[in-house]
Amino acid sequence: MLNRFTKWMLRVALVAAVLTVGTLPLKAQNAKPSGTIKFAFWNNGPDAQPGWEKIIAEFNKQDPDIQVTLVSATGNNWGEYLDGVATLIAGGEKPDLMWVATEGVQLLVNQLKIAVPLDDYMAKDKDALKDYLTDVNPQLLKAFQVGGKQYELPYSWNPMVIYYNKTRLKDAGLEPPKANWTRDDFLKYAQALTTNGKYGYAFDNSGVFVSAMPWIYANGGAIVSDDFCKPTVTDPKVEDALQFMQDLIYKYKVSPAPTPLNTLFQSLQTGDVAMIGVGRWALPALYSAKFNDYDIVNWPGNPNQLTEFGIDGFPMLNTGTNPDAAWEFIKFMTNKEVEERLLGTVDSPLGNVPARKSVADEMSKFPPANGLLFYNVLNSPAKLVPAPPRFNQMESIFIRYTGSIFANESTVSDAMTAAQNELQSVVKCGS
Repeated sequence: MLNRFTKWMLRVALVAAVLTVGTLPLKAQNAKPSGTIKFAFWNNGPDAQPGWEKIIAEFNKQDPDIQVTLVSATGNNWGEYLDGVATLIAGGEKPDLMWVATEGVQLLVNQLKIAVPLDDYMAKDKDALKDYLTDVNPQLLKAFQVGGKQYELPYSWNPMVIYYNKTRLKDAGLEPPKANWTRDDFLKYAQALTTNGKYGYAFDNSGVFVSAMPWIYANGGAIVSDDFCKPTVTDPKVEDALQFMQDLIYKYKVSPAPTPLNTLFQSLQTGDVAMIGVGRWALPALYSAKFNDYDIVNWPGNPNQLTEFGIDGFPMLNTGTNPDAAWEFIKFMTNKEVEERLLGTVDSPLGNVPARKSVADEMSKFPPANGLLFYNVLNSPAKLVPAPPRFNQMESIFIRYTGSIFANESTVSDAMTAAQNELQSVVKCGS
């Protein structure tokens, strides 16, 4: 019997096959694009749709003849959002483009086969894109390349770093962590900061990106092979990192059980938790609470540091009917003025790191004091969040088994052995 995801794939493939758009060749004529395009986005909070509506209003000042219709999909993480978009397309929705992060690239290109390479469009507009392409770190551009073709242009991104409450460290007699600190150093800090019912550290387990991957990467491990052909969750380096996380809760007692992100932000402000791991997206919550008594530091290595990061952009889809107009919107999103929106204002900052280095440098105007670290992690070893074609299925399985570990319902070895067996049918070549 076909599982739910396989049925979606077949239905999406059928929709793509019957469309006349094909590979969406460029129009021969030089007529300025017009008409309607549909843009699928992750409706991940009350500010999501109003934010995109503001950007679309700016776009229409430049291209008033292109109407952008928003298509909403929800979810608790990127995997669930991708499920939602696949369901919309299988149900007959025909988006021209979508907002998606690293986690969805292989899915759209190699699994659903609905992403369109942007190389021809980029060649046509190479002069217009020159400033953008020289302003973006090559690692960000490479992240959206599959088979030598460019499928997205980076818009914003996030690395995982450690936030710490400065007052909690001062009260414990601790200096700010050094950039090259290790996992052992981190544990000493967490132990010194766990006192009077307050924890040294806490983490969320709602997605691969925010949970175990930073610790696994820092430990030299990976949960899938580089070619996405097999799962590797029984790698001793993976199991050691997960054991460390379980020990933080039950052996060292420096962390509570996994905590939702919003609660983590509140706990950092109140001092109930001294350190959390997250990206720049914590800033809006911390600003709205008028809390700036914090700073950030690199993820601790074991012993070598390797920072996890993820990027988002806007792939063009062959399910749409107006590719040239979709390209105009994608191109618009590379403008410096648009990227500056990611910074927000001093009174209302936004939470992603701009892809453009020149814009990211302006983060120095905002707390935390070490805020430029968000971009500068790319100057040291950094690695993308693992994103095989069936990322959404992989994430669901992995989080389910790590959840059993962090609930102390399973040993690390038993959980990862079971996860490895289940992931064999999801992470494989040709999937």
